[in-house]
Amino acid sequence: MCSVAVVAAVVAAAVAGTGTGGHASPLPVRVSPQAPHLERLQAARELLSHSPLIDGHNDLAWNVRMFLHNKLHSFNLSSDLTQERPWMNSPFSHTDLPRLKKGQVAAQFWSVYVPCEAQYLNTVQLLLEQIDVVKRMIAASPADTTLVRSSAGIMEEFERGRVASLMGVEGGHGLASSMGVVRALYDLGIRYVTLTHKCHTPWAECSEPGSHPPNTRGLTPYGKEMILEMNRVGMLVDLSHASARTALDVLAASRAPVIFSHSATRALCHIDRNLPDDILSSLAVNEGLVMVSFYTDFLTCSHSATIQDVVGHINQVRTMAGVDHVGIGAGFDGINRTPEGLEDVSRYPELFAELLKDPTWSLQDLKKLAGLNLLRVFRRVEQVREELGGEKPSEEIIPIHDIDARWPCRYKFASLDDART
Repeated sequence: MCSVAVVAAVVAAAVAGTGTGGHASPLPVRVSPQAPHLERLQAARELLSHSPLIDGHNDLAWNVRMFLHNKLHSFNLSSDLTQERPWMNSPFSHTDLPRLKKGQVAAQFWSVYVPCEAQYLNTVQLLLEQIDVVKRMIAASPADTTLVRSSAGIMEEFERGRVASLMGVEGGHGLASSMGVVRALYDLGIRYVTLTHKCHTPWAECSEPGSHPPNTRGLTPYGKEMILEMNRVGMLVDLSHASARTALDVLAASRAPVIFSHSATRALCHIDRNLPDDILSSLAVNEGLVMVSFYTDFLTCSHSATIQDVVGHINQVRTMAGVDHVGIGAGFDGINRTPEGLEDVSRYPELFAELLKDPTWSLQDLKKLAGLNLLRVFRRVEQVREELGGEKPSEEIIPIHDIDARWPCRYKFASLDDART
C-alpha cells in the first residue's frame, strides 16, 4: 500500500496536468464552443490523454455469471465481444477492453453483485465467487489491465497505458451484517460497498418503494457502526440505491467523503432512485461525489434518452453540489437502454465533446468530472484510514432482534457452558 504522502504527490501531479511518462505537459488548448464536432471530439480525446477518465460502475461480471456461469474458457476481456456470442446479441452488453481503450477509460470499477433474493441465504459465497471471476477476468489480460487497490495505483496504470481495474460490492446484503466480512472484503481488494440494492438490509433502508423486509427507517445504530468501520479500513461508502433518509444519516455519520457510484437527479426525473436537491447540497459539505448514471429510465423517466440528457444531469449536480462533486458512473452492462450517442464504453469522448459546446465548462472542470474528483475522494478516504489507524477493529454484532425472524437457518453460537454439555 502506498503511503499517503506518495498518493498525495501522485494526485497533485494529475491535478497539475502531468502527462504520460511523468513529464509536465501543458493543459490542452480549449476549442471554441462553436467548433465543429470533429474538432471538439479531437480536443476531448486530447484532454483524456492528459487526465484519467474513471467510471464508477460496470456490471459485466454479473453478465459473465448469467451468460457463462462464471466459466471463462470461452471468454477473454481483451476480445472484441461485439463479434462474439452471446454478447453480440445482448442489449446488456457494452464493454470489453478494446472498447474501453477506444473510450479512453483509465480506470473501471467492476461491480461485484449478488441478487437481493440471496439475502439471509448464501450471499457471502456468491459474493466470493463474483470476486473470484473478476480477478480471473482481469488476470487473463495482463497486457491491458490489472487490479489496483489505491488511488496511486490508478495513476500508475494511467502512466503505463493500462486500464486500472477496481472492485466495488453492489448491495450491503452481501455483507451478511458482519464487520468481519467488511474487513475480509477490503483485504480481497474491494474498495467500495453500495450499502443497499433493491432491498433493505437489517441496518439500512433502500430507495425501492415497497421493498421487503419492512423499512428500517434510514440507518440503524448498527448501520452507523458499519459506516465507521468502513471509514476505519479505508472502504469507500457508496449510497446509490439508498433511500434519501439513509443517505442523510450516512452523511451525518461518516468521517470520510462518500460516493454515489451510479445515480441521477430527481429534479430531472422524479423517481425514488434519483437524488433530491437537498442530498446534492449536503454532499458538498461531506466533500463527496455523485457519479452520473447513463440509464435512460433514470435520465428521462422513459425508455429513451440522448447524450444531452446525460449532460443535463451532470449540470444539475454541478449546480446543486458544485463542480468538485460530479463524476461518471454509467452502469454499462447492467442496463438495457442507453442514451443515443453513448451506446457503449467506447463513446465517452463524445460526452466530453458535447460538454465542450458549453463555455461554462473549463478544461480543468472537465478533468475533475472525468476522474480527478474521484481521485480526490479516494485519496481522502485513504487519509482517513491512516488517521484512524490507531483505532481497534469494531467487534460490534448486529442485535439479534434485527435479524432473528428473517434468518432462522443459521448457526447460533451457544455459551461455552452450553457447548460443553
